[in-house]
This record gives sequence, C-alpha cells and structure tokens, in this order.
Amino acid sequence: MIGACSDNRESPNFIIVYTDDQRFDALGANDNTNILTPSLDSLSRSGINFKNAFVTLSICSPSRAALLTGRYGSANGVTTYNKNPTINDDERTIPDYFNDVGYQTAMVGKWHLENSPKDIGFDFYSYFISNGSWYNRKVFEQGEEKTASGFIEDYNAAQAIEFLKNRNNHEPFVLFLNPQLPHLDHNHEWDARKETIKKYENINLDPPQDWKDDLSGKPPYLKTGRHRQLAVDYGYRDRDTLANLTKRYYAAITDMDTALGRVFQYVDQEGLDENTYIFVLSDNGWFIGDHMFTSKVLAYEESIRVPFFVNGPNIEPGTNEHMVLNIDILPTLMELADIEIPNKIHGRSLLPLLQHEEKIQWRDRFYYEAPEPQLGSWPLHAVRTQRYKYIRTYELNDRDKIAYEELYDLDSDPHELTNVIDDEKYRSVVKELSRDMDSLRGKFNN
Repeated sequence: MIGACSDNRESPNFIIVYTDDQRFDALGANDNTNILTPSLDSLSRSGINFKNAFVTLSICSPSRAALLTGRYGSANGVTTYNKNPTINDDERTIPDYFNDVGYQTAMVGKWHLENSPKDIGFDFYSYFISNGSWYNRKVFEQGEEKTASGFIEDYNAAQAIEFLKNRNNHEPFVLFLNPQLPHLDHNHEWDARKETIKKYENINLDPPQDWKDDLSGKPPYLKTGRHRQLAVDYGYRDRDTLANLTKRYYAAITDMDTALGRVFQYVDQEGLDENTYIFVLSDNGWFIGDHMFTSKVLAYEESIRVPFFVNGPNIEPGTNEHMVLNIDILPTLMELADIEIPNKIHGRSLLPLLQHEEKIQWRDRFYYEAPEPQLGSWPLHAVRTQRYKYIRTYELNDRDKIAYEELYDLDSDPHELTNVIDDEKYRSVVKELSRDMDSLRGKFNN
C-alpha cells in the first residue's frame, strides 16, 4: 500500500510546488516538444501525470486558498484576488492539520492572501507579497524584511533548500513552495534570462487553432472586454509577435525549471526521496492567443486546466485520465499521513489513483466557480464532464440573473468554438447539466 502510515512506520514528507500561470500544455511531459522543462519532465515521467487536472477558480488568491483548505472559495471566503482576500477565521488549512500531528510546516515563495503565512500556522516562512519584479525582490524571512538579490526563483530554491537542511530531522515536514514564474512581472513582461530566450530562437511556433475565434456564440461582452483588448494591445493579432511572446513565456518556465531542479536534486542527494511525496501543479492556466485572449478566470480549457503530477515512494510511473482538482491535494496528504479527513473537505483523496486502482468510483464531472467579476470577467459558473462543458454567465450587477449560456461538446469541439446550447439534439444534456450546476453550487457554498 502506498504511503499510509502505521505506528511503526515513518510518517511521509510532502513538498507541494504551486507554479503561477502555467497552462496545461506548458510542459514537455504534456506533449509539448517546443518547451524545455527537463527537471519537471523527469519528475513527471517517474511519477503519475494527471492529464485532466483543473482548478476550481482560475486566479491566484482563490486557487491558493482552495488548495490550502481543500474547499471551494465560496465556502472558505476567498473568491477574488483583490479586496484583501482573507481565508475565513474558522477554516482549517494544511498547517493546522499537520502541525497538530507533529509535522514541521514551511511556506516559501509567492503569497497572495491577507492572512499571513504565520497567521495560518506555518512554522517557517520566507515569502514575498503578490506579483512584482523577478529580480531584487522585497521578501520577508520569518517576519524580517529583506531584499532578495538576483533572480527570484534562485532565491526560492535556496530558501526551500535552507529549510530542508535546517529542519528537525526527527519530525516529518510539509513544504509549500510557490514560484512566481511564469506570471508576468511588474512591467507585464516575461523577463526571462537572455541566454534562455536564445535557446528558443530557432523554434517555429504556430498560433493556437482557435486564434481567430470571432467569439460568436460566446458572451457579447468578451468581444470588447479586457481578455480580448489586452491581447490586441500586446500584439497577439500579429503571428510573429505572438510567437515571440510565447517563446518568452516558455523561456520563463525554463528558468523556473532550472531553479526547481536544484530543489529536486537536493531531495535526491539527501535520500529524502525515499519518504517524500512531491506534488507539482499550477494555480491556473493562461490564455496566450487562444480565442485571441490573454489572462485567465474564464471557464475555457486554457484557463482552468493545469499540469499536475505526483512523484513519491512506491508510485509506479504512468498517466491518469480521471478529472482531478487542486482541492484534492489536502485530503490526499491527509490520507497518506493517516489523518482523518473531515466531511467538510470538498476535495477527494487521490490515493486510489496513485495506487492505480482499476475499479474505482470517481467524479465524472466537476463544478467551476468565478462568482466575482475580476480581470474583466462577469460572474460565471461552469460544469465540466469528460465530454461536455456547460457555462452560465450572470449579469454584472445581478449574480442570480443569467445573462448567457454556453454548451460545448469537447469530443467534437475541443477548442470550444461552437456553442451548441440551442441545438435540439443537446437539449437533454443542457437540462441535466443545468440541474447539476444548481445542485453543486449549493453543495459547495458551505
């Protein structure tokens, strides 16, 4: 049996790497032959790569709160990145559960919640607030303000290794490692190293297949909204400009991969890999020319789908097609550590999938929420199954009044170009998913 502890077995360690704005296909191991991610690819291919991984709200603060609590933002209190997003006082988080059973808990890297890492219980914390420059960043080490000279991912890797070196070797640990990359810097650029950008000079990149989407069948506000207008401002309508920007995005991920590789190498060198599970995923995806959009939040695939893989002792390599979510991390850690999982946790333990169990009752759909207007989006909810996606957009000033509905048949239309909401042959599907949405919305609000 994988990982589950007993009184005579050493408790497992956990490292959770939560990258920023890394879309599902921005990883070599996810069939992208143009991106250079050797460290992440190696770890992915020696573990289980979840090919259908999603977040419950595709933006930084809510996504992080969801991972930390195992619960939807409507329940934990964080459904937006602004307005001082604060996890509710009565919520329990990863450090709460694991400090109680003798774990050391550490947080390194980007922090984007009003509650500080200390507030929610991390023992060790070395972090920076929100987004900003990738170089010479202001950071906080155990509450002391400093300047991290040089590249921020080098700093994050060094701080993670520092924690691993100086921890109490007699206690298990949870390390929550949050890169800033590949999120745009304070100048709205991917300021990757010049030598890394040069590695992509001779790569030819085609625009996304939905690059010229005229947005017919989608909410009308999107045609003049922030997602489209910023993309135009950035030059996405020009094929060469889009290709060059995509290369810079890839180069940023390559720089991040190099830094993370040092952490993974240290884990191996010190023999920690024998009892340490490493979870790698992203807080959200990112549009880079898809539908002629930029940014995130919207419920289309490029925004909500993320890379996600798990590496650890006794995990047999492979891929998995089940739909998994960022809220599944906490219950998985808890089951591996023999901690009772409360009923209020919305996520599910991935342990049966990590054990390659063949006959398992797993979710066949999931609920996505973005109830607050942000980054140019109107309030929306979605239900995604293996085949269909149903999206409801609400009026900007009335979150209970439906403004627009969409249905996509992902089998025949994986790029979500044709809204079939009014097609008679899908009437029963719309009815079913509409009913599911009402049910799930109520279930995950508490």
